[in-house]
Formats: sequence, structure tokens, C-alpha cells
Amino acid sequence: MGPSPSLTSVSSSQQSNSQQFHSLIDTNTTLPSSPPSHQQNEQTVTSMIKELEELLIKLDRETKMKSGVENMLEVYLKDKKKTKELESQLEGYNAAIHDITKQIEHIRITVVNSGTHIIDVAKLLKTYKYTGTSFSNAITPSTLAQSRSKLRSNSTKGKKKAAIGNVSYPDDDALPIGKRLDHIIQHLEVDEWKSSNNTIKESKMEKLEILIRVLKNTTGIDAHCPRKKIILCLRRCIVSLHREIRMMGLRALRLLVEGPEDVKIMMDYHLDLFCTRALARDQDGYEPEREQTIKLIRSFIEYGGVKHINQSIVRAVVAIAEQQDCRLRNIALETLAELTILDIALTVRSGGLRVLIQALIDGQHGISEILIQSVLYVLDTPDKRCYLRPGVELETIIAPFTESNTGPNYEERLKNSAKMVTILIKSWAGIFYMSENNMRAARSVVQALRMPVPETQKLVLDMFFDVFRVKLPVDHHGFLSGRQHTIQIAPTNDTDLTKVSLRPTTVLNGPVMSNLMMAGSISPDAYTRCALNHGTTTASNSERLKMLDHHLSIIIIIFIESNILMALIDMVKSDDIYMSRKATLLIGEILQLSTRLLPSLMAIQVQSLPKLFTLASNFEDELVRHNATAALAHIDRLTRARTRYIAPHISSSNLGTFKGAERAPSRRTQEKVHEVKLKIGYAIDDTHFRQLLLDTQVLNTKDYTKWNWDSILELLQGPLLNPRRLDEAMRGKKFIKRLLAFYRPFKHQFSDMNATKGTISRYVRTGCTLISTLLSNPDGVRYLSENKLLNSIALAFSELDPLTNGGGDARTEPIFSKERMENTLTCGYFAILGTFSKYKEGVRILEKFKIFSCFYQISELKNRTDLKVAMITNLDYTLDGHPRVLLSKIMTSGYNPIRLFATQHLGVIMRQSEAEFNDWMIRLLVTQLYDTHMDVCQTAVNLLDEACEKQANLELLVKCRPSLGHLGDVGNPLLLRFLSTSTGFRYLNALGYVQKEMDDWFERGNHNYVIQLELSLARALSNTPEKKFNPFEERVDSENDFEALRPGDGLTPPHFYGELTKTEEGCHLLREKGHFKMFVDYVRNFSLNKCNETSLGQLKAVLWALGNIGATKNGLPFLEENDIVKDIIEMAESSDILSLKGTCYFVLGLIAKTQQGIELLGEIGWESVVSSNGEPEGLCVPLNLSRFLTIRNWKYKPALSSPPQLPRSSTADSISADILKNIGDMSNHILANEASKNLAKLRQSHPEYFKRVDLYYSVCQLFGSYHFRSPVRKYVLEIFDMRFTTELLQELDDIATTTAACVAFTTTNDSMLQKIPDTTTALSSIDNSTNKDVVQETLEPKIKQVGFHVAAAL
Repeated sequence: MGPSPSLTSVSSSQQSNSQQFHSLIDTNTTLPSSPPSHQQNEQTVTSMIKELEELLIKLDRETKMKSGVENMLEVYLKDKKKTKELESQLEGYNAAIHDITKQIEHIRITVVNSGTHIIDVAKLLKTYKYTGTSFSNAITPSTLAQSRSKLRSNSTKGKKKAAIGNVSYPDDDALPIGKRLDHIIQHLEVDEWKSSNNTIKESKMEKLEILIRVLKNTTGIDAHCPRKKIILCLRRCIVSLHREIRMMGLRALRLLVEGPEDVKIMMDYHLDLFCTRALARDQDGYEPEREQTIKLIRSFIEYGGVKHINQSIVRAVVAIAEQQDCRLRNIALETLAELTILDIALTVRSGGLRVLIQALIDGQHGISEILIQSVLYVLDTPDKRCYLRPGVELETIIAPFTESNTGPNYEERLKNSAKMVTILIKSWAGIFYMSENNMRAARSVVQALRMPVPETQKLVLDMFFDVFRVKLPVDHHGFLSGRQHTIQIAPTNDTDLTKVSLRPTTVLNGPVMSNLMMAGSISPDAYTRCALNHGTTTASNSERLKMLDHHLSIIIIIFIESNILMALIDMVKSDDIYMSRKATLLIGEILQLSTRLLPSLMAIQVQSLPKLFTLASNFEDELVRHNATAALAHIDRLTRARTRYIAPHISSSNLGTFKGAERAPSRRTQEKVHEVKLKIGYAIDDTHFRQLLLDTQVLNTKDYTKWNWDSILELLQGPLLNPRRLDEAMRGKKFIKRLLAFYRPFKHQFSDMNATKGTISRYVRTGCTLISTLLSNPDGVRYLSENKLLNSIALAFSELDPLTNGGGDARTEPIFSKERMENTLTCGYFAILGTFSKYKEGVRILEKFKIFSCFYQISELKNRTDLKVAMITNLDYTLDGHPRVLLSKIMTSGYNPIRLFATQHLGVIMRQSEAEFNDWMIRLLVTQLYDTHMDVCQTAVNLLDEACEKQANLELLVKCRPSLGHLGDVGNPLLLRFLSTSTGFRYLNALGYVQKEMDDWFERGNHNYVIQLELSLARALSNTPEKKFNPFEERVDSENDFEALRPGDGLTPPHFYGELTKTEEGCHLLREKGHFKMFVDYVRNFSLNKCNETSLGQLKAVLWALGNIGATKNGLPFLEENDIVKDIIEMAESSDILSLKGTCYFVLGLIAKTQQGIELLGEIGWESVVSSNGEPEGLCVPLNLSRFLTIRNWKYKPALSSPPQLPRSSTADSISADILKNIGDMSNHILANEASKNLAKLRQSHPEYFKRVDLYYSVCQLFGSYHFRSPVRKYVLEIFDMRFTTELLQELDDIATTTAACVAFTTTNDSMLQKIPDTTTALSSIDNSTNKDVVQETLEPKIKQVGFHVAAAL
């Protein structure tokens, strides 16, 4: 672009263009002597509009060509020859664009001067996004209205004036930004309170639109114009008489905020007064203005300006948050929640915390989950916790549990309270709060189970199912209604989590893919779970800490100590069969969880259930005895079923294969059935066999609809497995011949049948069984090689060749067309061909008929993804040959979705493979590491990481020496996996990776690890079995969907130092670098008194590093040598930071991952959990619960609002003082009615006082210091008749500057309170005076229980 023309040059060019246009008309047309008629003008302008549209199309094409050349310039930056050619092309395109732009401007100006079709031209320019001039921007609704009114006039002079008014050249985009901003500011500084011009509103709105566009598209506005100057002119806009200007001014201010300095400037210019005024307006007529004000305040928070936000702004937001019917209430509550996290003192001074707690009690829909998080954040650290009154704020949340069933909203409040308690228990701050004062809060919740109100009991029971992460059995409704329950143990929740949190590949969508999966006997859901394994990480799951289980173990202890089992047993006695059975279900689940998650000493005491046995043996009450015995029977059945489930599950999971883990029992059953059928087939006599053949009806008729397909399948799976019987069926009978003929494509029998679940199950399954039976016999192999079936299928495939079209009729639809693949059983041919590929003889037959050649040709088709998926999902890859080559070809060619699907399918094959060494799979996955699509690389990394759990695969991968540097963080799991072996360590050390990565983890990696881990844990805790919803998901970009891409699995991610210490070489390097010694010193020298966010994050990072080092056999000696475990336990038991206590708890769980670690923790008083085969589970709990589950008592720190600073002039006379006194009384709802009447009288008798700026400033100060409800704010501000002229704004600045000395302000309410001593002071004085004489009552129990009496017993 060339330099911007000046105003003179622009006007001169306009004159020259006009002269050229007239000369053009003179040369091309013969003008009559008389002026042209209106019709001729219309025709001329219409033709010019058509020409304009052609030019705009041409301009768009040239612009795109220019953009393409510019992109190529970036690619060929180093190629000088190519660069010269491209630069010459670019010059040509620039010249063409310049010429076209000049022609467009010429036509545009001509049409404007004509006075007609202005609106049509504007729409045309806007349609083609023409930005060569500000003409389209200048056409605002007001200018359109002006042009319409001018068009109604026949005066040529009036039309020219309208055109000149619309062409605003000083605001042209071609001008420098500085000049444009100066011109805009000049217009915006016009004082509309003094001017009588009616066009000021339209002019200001037009300039504000341009300013907003400039601010949106420009960064570093200070380089073009001082920011203070822009803020000053925008301040005039937000005090405008017109709400549209005020709204646009607020929006421009929001776009201007880029940092805390901008917020400070705005506060210095008293924008808080005008924000308060805007938020106090009526919501019916001024909702857009209020919304823009809230957005401006949120931009203050977003850009770090909280420290500069005045108290008056927060109180204005509080006033909105108090209004139940306000549409902005939720956003106001959310703003207060953010302010609570960023500056709790400011929020408390402004009354915001009170509003948040009240919103939690009311159960504000859709936002309660977010508000409770801010309260938990405050509860976490002692410096913020002091603003909460002990036993007041949080107790109100659980109050509905202890209330009687009163009030119409009781059930809703109880539901909300149960939801809040669930969230509390899923955070460390909430757990310790529920446990303080001898678990008073937890006992209150448990006692709600004893309330004789069925609705309350049902809600609390449902809450406990959620808290303990227990999913009710699928058939629980029958059991709850009184029927006997058959126990069926379902798989773990991991698969369910996968369904929700991970989306299947797009290739799997549609009926074709569903049919393919069904034809290949693969469930689409099972395939999705298999292909998208969310649990795949660097370390095997057995080596990772199960944080969810560790978290749940302490929750179970808390509620068992709170006598939940006794309360549930009391419910078992209930006459209500539903409540009794549901309590029985929960008892059984708690006992199972305690067996799995608690140390044996504790679990034994839980399992005894003496009260339930007493009830079962009580013959006085038959109903109670029946319920108790039914409960014991259910618990016994549950325990037996769980024992039967766990034993094979553990043995099969040790195989490390998908197929062995999930299908081993069913496979053994199938093998036994096959053996029985084979024996029956050999034992059958000739007469019986012939009768079976006749029963199938195949020999009697060619009509397949009359065949008995069940008998056919029974024959194929039984008698025909006998070679003699099969030979008889092939030679003497037409049985096999007719069956194979049925499956030939061009017979249009099998291939034309509609694809349904029934037809696929019957006909495709029978076809695969037929091929399998024939291939298992040499005579059957020979028969297949001579049959026409495969030749017909090959001919059908050749129809897909776009060059030859198979020699078929173009009018007929190909057998393997997309429509037939979707709607017919054509897709079943791939399952049949896949059966051939399972046998060596079958592969030779496929080669003979050139089926693989057809497959290779199909893999080249770009628009037939369905055929490619059908091939790779149905072929068998056990044998080395064409199927593996074909899979490799599809994995490395084609579009991104099919490459990703093929890579995921390789993972399915790998999990189903029983081989210990998968050489070819590893090599294919290594190839996928270099794919151009990052999703493919990520999938390959995950699958390689999973495969490397077998040592042989890991050794092979290291030998392949893959280059992972181009993957960045995606390749880190594999690199960390390499560290766990000596071979991999030496390989990475030779590349220089180990030293570099170790330094990076020491500086940044440990801290990033903590962030990743805590986010993962938060997601895992929010995804309960019943509720797969995260309240923060609505803030996630739907395109990226980070929550779906990285769901929380509740397992610790791999840690560099943990993987490093798995080898002797790594331990030597760790000792040599001295990092461990630095970690130990940091923990021991950490001062909790000087703790801040940064140092706390660093401490957590160091603790996790120590825990991961201690989780390995080679790393634990490091902890023993430095005796650091005692320091971690001391921090867990005595720290005042609750999240830090939780971090130490998890770290101790990592140390309990080894047998030596269990022994070390046992010596210090922490008992660990081991599995039934003696393997450490990584779970440990303290024997002395009172030392760990405690919060040190804190002293409430009241954050009192600062008194208002009033100018002396506002209280100089009695009338001013009286006005302020009555306004102050308006904050008291008892005195508000009288005060409003007094203000109305004063307004009538002294209206001039309500125009004074010092009084208005004083009122705003009162609003910032005291609590006024929203209607009061609206009333008070409306009685002031403020005309914010230039002089008034200057006076406001002078008053604010000179108000240094604070004038004491006293309301009637304050004077009454002066006679009453301060409550806090009075109470504290009573405390001090009686402390020496009166024994203080404590909340400790009479008999102190220590961890299920384990410590006492020891």
C-alpha cells in the first residue's frame, strides 16, 4: 500500500475523476442539448452498478491470487530464482489491484454524486467485503435515514450535500491511525449538554463505531495516541444523555483495557462513579448498558487490575447479585467468585462473601458448583481462611440436613445441600472441614439418615452413593422392590468413562461402519473402547498411584468413624422395603470398599457388623429379623461374586493383553463347545446325516428363503467337520455347491439382501462358518479353488476401476457401490474374505484369484473410505503377507481420518495378539511417528507406550532408534519409557537428552507436572458414575474440547525422576547432579509463615518429585538415607495449608508402592494396604486420625469497610448534611421509608442541592462504604439531576483531588450503634475476663478413638 493521501490530494483526485467520467460520457455517447431525463440517469447508474459488481468479483480474484503468491514467497524464501519470479508476479497483482480499486472508487463517487442507489452500492460493497474506503463504514443507520430523506427530494443541490456529508475522508482507513484517532477524539469531545445540534448523536455514534473497530484491530495504541486522552474523551461518552452512546463508550473502554495500568488510569478519572450509576439503572430499559458495564468490570479482573478496583464497584456488583429476578445475577455472582479468589479482603469488605454464601444456600441454578469452589479456595490457606467465621458460613450449607421437614422449598434446599456436600468431600479443604471438631459436620450429615422422613433419607442415600463413587447395579430396581437380587459384577468404570470422555473416530460414524463391525463380530462400542484407550500412559497402571482410590480411602474412614454403618443398619429395620433394600446395597458396597481400600486391621473391624447380626437373631420382631437376614444374605452373595470376579480378572490382567483380559473365559467355553460338536459329528451315522441334509431343504429347492439356516449352521459346525461327511456333501450332493452359489455376487441373492442385525447375524455368520469348514479340510480347499465364488467377487471389485469399469453395463449399479455397502449385505463379503486370510491355504486361494490385487487398487480410491475400513477391519494379520502390507499402505497414505483409524485398528490387533513379541506392529507404529497429522502421532505414541510394557517390545523399539524430537511434548511418554531400562537410558544419554531433560525438569518440569496432575485429578473427581458433567466444561472451546481430549483418569502421570531411578545408571546420575539433596533441603527449610502461591507450588512440585523417586525400589534408599519421610509426615499432620496436607498424603501413597516403603511407613505410624497376593497397592492411612484430620483453630479477622471520604463543602450547611443523613438512613430498611419521604420533601423545596456535584460525589462515596440494595441505589441516583458538562466533570476532578481530609459521617443507624458497645469487643472482653475462672468446654469426645482403636490396641 502506498502512503495515505492528504485531504487536498483526495479532493483533487475526486475532481479529476469526475472530469474523466464526464469526458468518458462525452466520447462514448451523444448528449442531447437538454438535461438528461430521470429515466436515462437511472439506466446509466444501473449499468454502472453492474460494472461495479464485475469489478468487485475481479478484485476478489486478484486479491486471492496475491495472497497465494505471498504464501509461496514464504515457502521459497531461500530460493532466490523462484523469489524473483514470485516478486515480479506480486508486483503485477498489486498493479492490477490498484487499477481495479481506482475504477471502483470512480464508480462509487459517481453514484454518490448522483444521489440514487446509494443503499444498493453500500450493500454491494459490504457483500464483497470491500475495505478500500470508509464509504461502507460511513453508512450507519442514521446516514441511511438521511439518504432516504434526501432521495425523496428532487433538488440536485440537496443530493450533493447529502453525498458530501456521507463521504468522511478524514476517517478513511488509509489515513495514519494517529490522525484518525485525533479526528475521532475531536468529535467525541463535543459537549452535547450545551450543543443544540441534532446531529451530534449520529456523529458520535459513527465515530465510536470507527474507534471500536480501530481498538479491535490495533495493538499498542499508545504509539498512536496517549491512552489518557482516549479515556478522557470516552468518559464524556459514558455520561452522555443518550444510552446508545453510553453503551458504545463502555464497549470502547473495555477494548482499551490491556493491563493493570489502564485500570488505574480509569479509576483516577472516577469511572467507578459512572459504572455505579450505570449498574443502578432500571434493568427493563437499560439492560444492554448494564451488561456492557459488567463486561468492563470483568475486563478489569481479566487484565490483572483487581488491586485498583474500588470498593464502590464491588458493592454495585453485589447489589445486582442480590436481586433474585435480575438477568445479570449469574454473571455478577461469577464475578464475585473470581474476586473472592483474587482479593478476599476486598470481597468481604464489600459484602460479597455474604451474597455468595446466600446464593449457595438458595441453590442458584447452574452456578452453585462454581461458587462453592471459590469458598473452598478461601478455606484452603490460613491467610484467607481467617475471613470466614468458624462455625458460621460453611455450617449454613449443611444446615438443611439437621432441619425438620418445614417449608415448601425444603426438598430443593436439601438437594442443593447434598450437592454442595458432595463437592466439599471431593476437595481436601472440604474433607478437613467435615472432619474438624470430632467430625461434627460429617456426623450431622450421617444423622440425616435417621430422620423419619423418607424424602430426606432417599436424598442422603443417593448422595452417599455419589460420594463413595458407587454405581447402582443395572437390575437394582427389582431388588429395591422386594425381589431377590442376582449379583452380577460389571467391569470397572474405566470403560464407561471412555464412552463419555472420548469420542470415536469420524470414520466409525454411519450405518456402513456399524454393519461392518457387526459382520466382523466386533461391537462398535467395544471397538471404540479398544481403539481409544484413555488409560494408556508412560507407566503401566500398576506402577501409578490410584489417586481416586487413595482419596476415597480417607473418605470411607471419616464416615465409618461418623457411624454411617450404624445409621444404615437402623434403616435396614425400616418397614419401607425400598429404603431397607437401598441401605442394604450401600452397606454391601461400603464393606467391599473397606476390604479393598483400607488396611487389614481396620477392614476387619468394619466387617464385623455386630449390630446387624444381633438384629438377624432377634425373634421378637419378625419383620426386622427378615430384613436383617436379607441384608446379610445380600452382603454374602456380593462378597462371593466379587471374589469370583477378582481372581480370574487378576490372572488375566497379568497377561497384559486385551483379548486375554476380557475374552479368556468365553474362548475356553467356545473351545469346549467345538470339541463336543466335533465328537458328535464323528459319531453320527449315515442315515442321521442324510436326514440332517434333507432337513436343511437345500437339496429340495434352490429358493434360499425356504432353507433352514439354523440346521445349515448346525451341520457346518458339527457333522461337516468330519472329512468323510464333508466329501459326501461336496461330491454326491449339491449341498455345498448351492450354498456357495447363494453367496456369488452376480446371483443377486446374498448381495441384494437388506442389511439388518438379523440378516447379518444369520447369513454372514453362516458364510464365514462355511468357508472356515471348507478351509479346514484339504478337499474343501481344492473345492474352493475350483469354485466360481472368488472369481465373481474379483469381477465385482473390478467394477470399481474407473478406467475399465469391469467391462460391465454402465447402467447397472456396481455390486460394491456406496449405497449397496450401506443398505445391503454386500459388506459381508469382506468378513468372508477375512475368513480366507486366517488360513495359509485361504491366502493362496486369494492370491490365485488376485483378490489382493483388487485390494491394492481399492486402497488407491480416494472417495471409498468405507471399502478401506472394511478391508483392514476384517483381514487377519496373524500370517505375514499381503494383509500386513495392505495395512501398512493404508496407514501411510490417504486422508487423515483413514490413517488415524488404521493406526487405532493396529492397537486393536496388538491387544488381541497373544504373541509376546510383536516385531511388525512395532515397526509400523514407529513409521506412524513421522506422520504429518499430530493425532496419528499421538495415537502411535500411546500404542507404543502400551506395547512397551513388554520388555521385548521395549528392547526392539530402542533398537529402531526412533527420532522423537519433532513431536515435542507428544513424544515425552516414549522418551520417559526409554529411561526405565538401561538400554534406553544409554541411548538417550548418548543423544544428550537425559542431561537436558533433567535440567528442564529441575527448572520447569516439576511445576508443570503439578499443574497437569491437579487438573487431571479435578476432572476425575468431577466425573462420577452418575454424573458425567464438569461445571468448567462450558468454558472449554468446543473445537479443541480439551476435557474430551485429556480426561482425568485419577492416576498419577509419569515423572522424570521416577523413571530415572528405575535404573542404576539413572540413580548414579541423580546422586551426581545433587538434585535430590536440593529437594530435601527445600522441604526442611520451607517456612509456612512466609508462604505464597509461587513458593507453595514449588513445594508441591518438590514433594511430588520426592514421592515418585520413593515409589521405585532403587529410589527409596535416597529417602531413607536423608530420613525425609518423617518430615513429609510432619508436614501432613501439622500444616495449616489444607491442599498441602492432601499433597503429602498422596506422596506417602507413592512411597507405599514398594514393600520397603510399607515397612518404613509402618514404623512411623502409617498403615498401608496390600493386595490378596501381597503386592503393595500404594494406599496408606494414618493410625492416629486425629493428628491428620484436623484444622487448627483460627481467629476471625473482620474486614470492615473503610469510612467514606466526603468533601467538606458537602457537609458545610445543614441542608446538605440533612440530605446525606437521609441517604445514609436509606441503607437501613427500618428507616428507609421515612428517609425517602424526607428526601422527596428536600428535593421539592431545594432542587438546586440535587444538582451539586460535591453532594453527588459524597453519595457515591456512601454507596462504596455502606450496603444499599439495588432499588435504593436507583431511587437515590435518579433524584439527582446531573448534567455532566465539561465544567462539571472538571469540578468533579477537583473535588476528588482536594478531598484529602475525611469528614466524619454519621447516620441515624450509626448514632444508635454508638450507644451499643461493639459486639466483637464485648464478647472478647467477656472472654478475657472469664477465661481464668470458667473452664472452657471443648468439642473433643469423652473417649478418644484412634483409627478404629488400632493404635490403642497396639
